[in-house]
Amino acid sequence: MTLTSMGRVNVASPGTPVALSTDPTFRVSKLFFQSVPGLTGKCYIGAPAMSKSALSQVARVLVPATGSAVADQWKISSEDGRDSLYLNQYAIDTDVAGEGLLISYWQE
Repeated sequence: MTLTSMGRVNVASPGTPVALSTDPTFRVSKLFFQSVPGLTGKCYIGAPAMSKSALSQVARVLVPATGSAVADQWKISSEDGRDSLYLNQYAIDTDVAGEGLLISYWQE
């Protein structure tokens, strides 16, 4: 399995979700999201059409990792262990402009 780190993926304009890919054929087997220590707003993970204010199509909310708090994280794995998660079906949004998440994925 090959690990690829997307690094810190930021949201320029809160309320406008950032898709993780525009390629409808790009598939992965695992996704990992982590809040970045020192940032201040909540981050939302969901579908590209999510609405963070209504929590519509939001799968997870990560809280900021401030002070001595451990960074919040979330991992998604395909049930079959194969590259069956389409990366373009996932997006992030934030409460604060310019903030984001540390994102990595694995492929077979």
